[in-house]
Amino acid sequence: MKIEDYFEQKKQETNKSFAFFVKKVPHSEECPYGIDICSDFDPDKPLVLLLAGTSDKRDVLRACNSLLKKTENFIFGSIPSAKKNLLLCAAVCHFGKYFNPDMARRLLYLYHKDYPSYMAQFKNFDEEEQVEYAFPEYVSEIYAKILLPRICDRAHNLLPFDIALRRLRKLTVIAYCHGAYTWMKIEEQLNLLLMGDEYSNRQKKRLLKSITVLAYSPDCPLGYSKTQFISVASASDLSIQHGNGFIRYVHRNIFVEDFGLSYWGGSWGKVFYCAQYAKGGVEGNPRVLKRVDPQVWYENLHQQNSEQKKSYIHEHDFLGFSPYPNMSNASLKLQRIAMSILMNAIENSSSNKPKQLSVFDLIGGWKHNFWAFLMARINGFIILLRLCWWARNPHQYSFADNVRFVSMD
Repeated sequence: MKIEDYFEQKKQETNKSFAFFVKKVPHSEECPYGIDICSDFDPDKPLVLLLAGTSDKRDVLRACNSLLKKTENFIFGSIPSAKKNLLLCAAVCHFGKYFNPDMARRLLYLYHKDYPSYMAQFKNFDEEEQVEYAFPEYVSEIYAKILLPRICDRAHNLLPFDIALRRLRKLTVIAYCHGAYTWMKIEEQLNLLLMGDEYSNRQKKRLLKSITVLAYSPDCPLGYSKTQFISVASASDLSIQHGNGFIRYVHRNIFVEDFGLSYWGGSWGKVFYCAQYAKGGVEGNPRVLKRVDPQVWYENLHQQNSEQKKSYIHEHDFLGFSPYPNMSNASLKLQRIAMSILMNAIENSSSNKPKQLSVFDLIGGWKHNFWAFLMARINGFIILLRLCWWARNPHQYSFADNVRFVSMD
């Protein structure tokens, strides 16, 4: 059965959200996209799981295929030996009738930042919607297929600590945009599983910290994940909400403050920011403003073959692994740091004795990206001090406060 037919059949079977997994295969009549269903997961082997963002409903498979192709070319091009035992797959997510991804991300943000508002809004939904927003079915399916076998036996009893730790260390997650929300909800279910007393508190922390999550432009509150959740983002991406005040502070004026590259660690989110992905208006480059015809823009909104989409990066785009012509120097450094994080995580998970890596280890330690990381930490500390002083006045205004985004599927 062609994957498009399988996808349509799944849509007819349920009104709830669902997920299934795909992997890259040679192109054929049965697999015209070059992807096929992935259902065999060995919990003792290294796995890279891709969690994509939302896309036009007609192009979910195309978006997953694009992310898979870019990631596969980079990983297997950099580590040819990984082809032998590394599985790379993407979760294809359909949100169904009762789950709106934009609302879901807003609810997650309110849950962590304004719980009374979260409860007030949550009560307004129908029962089916409440169930989906609390425990999305598609998230449960990813959790059951990927996480559960790495920490439980077939009877759903927790495995001995050493076995569970070794298996979880072999998991690397790449999340983009809404994919970060998906991971946060997966982690919620994992935390529920670990609530018992089978493991000590120290062991629980080690289990969660053993999972490396690399999040590109994550649209979720940062600083709440207990895993090794490291984010990279553009501070000019006003469509995302991190809840740490960084983007709001650097947008005190219409245009972003040109701070270069910055890193905030710990409870602030383990996040690398650059001022802009695109170089126009930062680093001494002129800012180029174009007049846009709304009708032409709308007509080309979902044109996959647009030369502009191929050649230039925008502030919420997937940063990827190859430079674009219009990238700023800071975003190029950010891209290299993200690539190092991914490579070091995969090499560690593929080793015979994977170990827990710190952020410093993942970015390359003393050998790679050290000075860029050091300067980003110093710059981040300076910005944090300035933010704390600026935030003493509760009436401070930011351009980012009045920017709102809507979906146009």
